[in-house]
Amino acid sequence: MKTSTKFKDYNAIQKIGITLIIIAGALTLVKMLDLLNINHFVAEDLPNFIFLFGGFLILLPYISKRIKGQNISKKTSILLIALTISLNAIAQDYSKQITAFEQGFAEKSVTPLKDYVSAELKFDPIPVANTPAILANIVSNLPKLNSMAILESSEGKAKIKYDFVGLGVRESYVHFDDEGKFTRIELIENLIKMELEAQKKMKESVQLPNPGTLGDKYQPKKVEFNAADGLSINGNLYAVDKGKLTILLCHQAGYNRIEYADIAPKLNEMGYNCLVIDQRSGGNFAGKPNITAERAKEKALPSEMIDARADIKAAIDFLNEKYEQKIIVWGSSYSSSLALLEGVSNKKVKAIIAFSPGDYFGDAAPSLSTAFAKADKPFLVTSSKAEASVLTTLMGTIELKENQSQFIPESDGFHGSRALWTGQKGAEEYWEAITTFLDLIK
Repeated sequence: MKTSTKFKDYNAIQKIGITLIIIAGALTLVKMLDLLNINHFVAEDLPNFIFLFGGFLILLPYISKRIKGQNISKKTSILLIALTISLNAIAQDYSKQITAFEQGFAEKSVTPLKDYVSAELKFDPIPVANTPAILANIVSNLPKLNSMAILESSEGKAKIKYDFVGLGVRESYVHFDDEGKFTRIELIENLIKMELEAQKKMKESVQLPNPGTLGDKYQPKKVEFNAADGLSINGNLYAVDKGKLTILLCHQAGYNRIEYADIAPKLNEMGYNCLVIDQRSGGNFAGKPNITAERAKEKALPSEMIDARADIKAAIDFLNEKYEQKIIVWGSSYSSSLALLEGVSNKKVKAIIAFSPGDYFGDAAPSLSTAFAKADKPFLVTSSKAEASVLTTLMGTIELKENQSQFIPESDGFHGSRALWTGQKGAEEYWEAITTFLDLIK
């Protein structure tokens, strides 16, 4: 039987289509194996275009028959459906934009993003004219990004999971126009709103601790001791009675021992010995330097937040030896996470108080959910009201014992131990929770 020239032409065209699909597959394999340093177009767009064109060539004879009014076979229908799905998947594939976003965080630069930023991108309530400056500020100044992944995507948007050191895990949407360019980045919008709210609350709140008459009554003694790496830790010891329970007080990021200048005297008045330390991860606060942080810098010792765990462990050892008793460890923000991570397994720890703990350390430490899961010691965890739901999620479904609790304030509350400062709105309810917990573990 004689084969028509037209059929031979279609057969040749289909072979070309198959060849193109093989080439597209090879390019994808090169990308997956990272065999060549290729740009975004070659790695992402070109294989898609080649695949689609190859699929079109393979389907050309069937499309031609369709045009002539002939019935399409089941095989042809499946191929057309597959091509439609491929087109839809590619239309919703925002991986190259998110990869560029991640690269921008890694390089602390907006350069990788320049091809994907729409002229319509703005961050409410800031005018669009400020978009370039805000975007540059965010990618340059946010903490280290551990990871960034697309959780789901649909036409015009993708849900992204971010994991930042110090900020923990966050999920929000990124929106795109028809060209695949960013029109909204909810992460940045949320950060701006949080900052504006924090600034407003800061103006309305107590800015510094006020020791008052109790500060005059209970004067601290300066103490020093060494961490395992030889760093000398600076501290203020507020002692009342060697037979009383002892509390180690640890500050939040950017702070120093002065965070507890009016908290420690109140605890003295309640009958507790207190040691307040400067951790190596901190800074100047209330006109006073963080002496431990300065020493760490002079000796070029590691001073990330996670490194301060060594300082807390050394303080526990110091107090345990001095008072011959187990210690109550109290942390604020990042140090409250360290208090939990160290406290649940340290046999010298009696109980843990944590103000605003979170997963602040990325891959450098396990999630707090693991600490909560194995915690068999008394603990009190608390935070601002806005942070409470995240903390509840970290605690998971553990069955709390009588001496384990999460306190959620009725007021908006504050981040960290500053919620207890004299005159701070809502401080009384925090103090009531502290007093109740400490009475339980006496």
